[in-house]
Amino acid sequence: MNYKKLIWIFCLTLSTSVFAQKPDMNLVPYRQGDLWGYASADRNIVIKPEYTEAGLFHEGFAAVKKADKYGFINMEGKVVIPFRYFKVTPFRYGFFAAKGNAKTADGDLHQEKSVLFAGASLTKDGYEICIDTKGQRMPKCPAIPENSAPDINKSSTVEVKTNYSTIHKTGLFDKIIDDYKLVPGADATYYIATRGNNYGVFNNTFDIILPFEYTMIKKKNIGGMTYLLAEKNGLHGVFFGNGSPYITVENKKLQAVTAANSVSYFIVGQEGKIGVKDMTHKYVVETKYADVAYDSTGTGFILTADDGTKGFYFLSGKTVEPKYTEVKALPVGDYIKVKTQAGKWGYVNSKGLDFFED
Repeated sequence: MNYKKLIWIFCLTLSTSVFAQKPDMNLVPYRQGDLWGYASADRNIVIKPEYTEAGLFHEGFAAVKKADKYGFINMEGKVVIPFRYFKVTPFRYGFFAAKGNAKTADGDLHQEKSVLFAGASLTKDGYEICIDTKGQRMPKCPAIPENSAPDINKSSTVEVKTNYSTIHKTGLFDKIIDDYKLVPGADATYYIATRGNNYGVFNNTFDIILPFEYTMIKKKNIGGMTYLLAEKNGLHGVFFGNGSPYITVENKKLQAVTAANSVSYFIVGQEGKIGVKDMTHKYVVETKYADVAYDSTGTGFILTADDGTKGFYFLSGKTVEPKYTEVKALPVGDYIKVKTQAGKWGYVNSKGLDFFED
């Protein structure tokens, strides 16, 4: 396993960290007025609201705030690390080099041991330290795995440059931009090329697959098959790799995403009528929103109404209609964090139940 040194980013809120593992939602932060406590999934208060801020539980600990200092409580509501920090990050597992060799369950040798820790700052300037579950300062911060925060929609950093100088057909194209096969191992090769200012596609026998009339064509691998994202006169559509239409070139917005459930979707539509299609052409989100954006946590789509209010579509198929000024998805599938019209934050589940009282 590869590791990189942990770099704490204290400008993030205590409830979100790029290095945080998935939170435990058995207890949900619950706000009464301006004070925070915790409630069960059925909204029964378990830990009395008495904190000015309350973070999500990670590995049995949650960061809470009183006055201007943070501490940590356990799931029984007991303060286990006193209120003495100006900034904190959630508890998570990291790694230290272990003495000698140890074997994993599959028999591989390793030289690391896991340790639970959190980031903290005793000063307002944000100078960071790492603490253990007793609040003791650690001599150094642990390392974390390379894949702590994977992004399944991020492009590969490996770029293979192909020499197309041997491919000639006078008058057919000016420059080849990219190539693909319909599926891995297929005999035929397809080429995305330019002629003048336009893009088109031809195959290895020089048959025109898509005419040279598009302002942009890009390939997209979805489920092991190649699709073509095309733009013409400011409108967007999708073709199969063989040139057959998949989504008509008539959309002002078109974005292909692969969500955390490994299902691919297309955000499509005209201005003011944006929705989401799955790969079977079924609209999982109706084309009735001013905008739809895929959330970077991978748990769903943020919906924006004509009046600017926000809602959320969960990958489970449930929708919270827009009525909030801001929406933040969580790295778990059933909750979102919202800002109300009164300017206060709270949590809402996929059934639309509010975990706050104003």
